[in-house]
Amino acid sequence: MEKTEPALDSPRLARFVRDSARKSPSAVDRAWGELVRDGVPLIEPIPRVNSECLVTFVWRPKDRVSAASVYTGVVPYTPEGTALRAIGRTGVWYRSYRLSNRTRASYGFAGLQFPALTDPGPVWGRFFEALGPDPLNPQRVRWGPHSFLSESALPGAPAQPWSALHEPAGWREDSRSFRSRFLRNTRRVWVDLPPGFRTGHGPYNLLIVFDGLAYQDPIPTRRIVGNLVAAGRIDPTVVVLLDNAPGARDRDLGQNPALPKFLAGELLPWLRRRYRLETNPERTVLAGSSMGGVAAAWSAFQCPERFGAVLAQSGAFLAPIMGGAADGPTLMERFARAPRRSVRFYLDAGTHEMIVPPGGVGSLLGGVRHMHDVLVSRGYRVAYAEFEGAHDYACWRGTLADGLLQLLGTKRARRDLNPRPPG
Repeated sequence: MEKTEPALDSPRLARFVRDSARKSPSAVDRAWGELVRDGVPLIEPIPRVNSECLVTFVWRPKDRVSAASVYTGVVPYTPEGTALRAIGRTGVWYRSYRLSNRTRASYGFAGLQFPALTDPGPVWGRFFEALGPDPLNPQRVRWGPHSFLSESALPGAPAQPWSALHEPAGWREDSRSFRSRFLRNTRRVWVDLPPGFRTGHGPYNLLIVFDGLAYQDPIPTRRIVGNLVAAGRIDPTVVVLLDNAPGARDRDLGQNPALPKFLAGELLPWLRRRYRLETNPERTVLAGSSMGGVAAAWSAFQCPERFGAVLAQSGAFLAPIMGGAADGPTLMERFARAPRRSVRFYLDAGTHEMIVPPGGVGSLLGGVRHMHDVLVSRGYRVAYAEFEGAHDYACWRGTLADGLLQLLGTKRARRDLNPRPPG
């Protein structure tokens, strides 16, 4: 757990407090301009500590507020752990934390107290309505259809080159509405075809991703895949992004028996008919984050002859079966009890994904580590990584490329990989 620092441990903030106290009508404005001149949040070294930085979130809301909080997954997820502190009558709020210098995180501010995990939905709804990005930080991450958070990467955070590059030209997108008789609902499907794609030729790699809207933006999947292909790190890959049917995400993605039937019995035959797409199970990857990671692993468990690789980002593997018995088995229990399937895995999780929800049996990080151990004990091939971050699109944008290199990487790409085992 991060240690909360008193204000004056930040030399820059201490200078602001001193300069803003001068007897001048514009003292606060001048001191504020000097404080944020080099960017926000404030990132400062800690004497004699090389692995951490002092990170100070500072906010000067336009309107007067009586309480303020920072929203980010890398600080204690409690009202006390997120509360910002006022600096006299300057209108400036702050909070300092010690964080690993490899941390990447999205964050935002609200002029309200952060809710407790046990608070009812309407309380959380009011908080999220008040939440917004840091107005002084131009680095943004889409957080909802019409909302954004800000992004901060500390000096040692892993680079994300595959999403930073421009998208290669020549890709073609086909967007369609797809009705499933197995799931009894309709969703949007986006099919991205690589440059030079020719029907009836292949086989191509096939990447199928759940929560497809999120994997357009904030996770630019086509750009990431396109740059990996252009660099020769993976072979040409067809990308299929699956949107969620309205109101059906938890039901569809949580070990729903109809989901593998939809994928194997409807989606794959449609891809073969429409694009004459040849597929190889070993080169067919199911991918997703959180419950999408559960859906990917569950579908490969049920249909390993169709889906031979799983890329699960921060998979919610401790979740019981959704839409069924409350005491249904977890997915890791199913893998532990069943004969080994011919499926390869890439699993990752953030070191800050340690929240245990009310009534929960463990944290998401603990669940992913447990899933890793179960798979390894059953003889599965598993690549595993932990990143300094939370349940966060800003982090998954980078680890999606890592997982694709592990599962689809060419010989050249795999020579450069050195997956880190769980600590």
